[in-house]
Amino acid sequence: MRLFRRCTVPFVAATLALAVPAATVHVAAAQPAGKPVDKKKAAKQYVDAGLAAQDTGDYDTALTFYGKAYELVPHPVLLFNMAQAHRLAGRAPQALDLYKRYLAEDPKGAQARTAREFVTAIEAQIAAAAAEAEKAKAAEAERQAAEAARQAEEARRAEEARRAEDARQAEVTRTPEPARPIAPSLGPVDAPASSGKGLRVAGLVGGGLGLAALGAGAFFGVQARSRSDELSKPGAVYDPAKVDDGEAAEQRMIIATAAGGALVIGGAVLYFLGRSKARAAEHASIAPVNGGALVVVGGGF
Repeated sequence: MRLFRRCTVPFVAATLALAVPAATVHVAAAQPAGKPVDKKKAAKQYVDAGLAAQDTGDYDTALTFYGKAYELVPHPVLLFNMAQAHRLAGRAPQALDLYKRYLAEDPKGAQARTAREFVTAIEAQIAAAAAEAEKAKAAEAERQAAEAARQAEEARRAEEARRAEDARQAEVTRTPEPARPIAPSLGPVDAPASSGKGLRVAGLVGGGLGLAALGAGAFFGVQARSRSDELSKPGAVYDPAKVDDGEAAEQRMIIATAAGGALVIGGAVLYFLGRSKARAAEHASIAPVNGGALVVVGGGF
């Protein structure tokens, strides 16, 4: 996140001490043995070194030198310098925090007006980025709801195709075949384990997709309510973009909720139809009748 990448506002150093050439940043080595370190002079040298690093685009090194200078002489203007370095490095949140610290410590300082302008601009940029992220999230939720509806439609078509195939097979098996001798006694024949399985699977899939669509509808409902609350606050400024967002979210909520409810109900119906079919198949048995075979069915379909 970069803001005002090229700015004509200079980094401030002259207020710290008299102009001392930045011959070295090794402050301790420049002092005679046993002589106390001149903190202002040392801080000035660190600032000069930081400015040199900043001019080359090495903002992290500049921040290191500004930090060392601040440890020696905690002047508010150094907070402004560090904020500038973070901003130029593309770290807007860190820059915003340091600008605010500078204004808190020196609200009438030489750079106070500039700092306030940057605070306003950065906060606006962060708010815009958050709005874009929210729109992207809403778009993703809408995409997921559409995908859930597509999968439900595919499941419905697959079930219709399966039913058509079952009907065709039943028509083929209606042709009578010659009776075949069977053993004198046969126990009940277990129904295939897969009887009704397709319906149950389709029901579960449809129900799951319906729940996902209902979740998306709830999300859009919360978004619509949030926009309505924002516009209903006392003194709120009318914002057409927010009104459009709220209306769009409400429409998406209605669509997703309706689709989700239909999918849940349809899934439940398919699942219980599959259960009924499986239970009915479990009661089928075969018994011999006059040397032939007779299928006796118990239970109800």
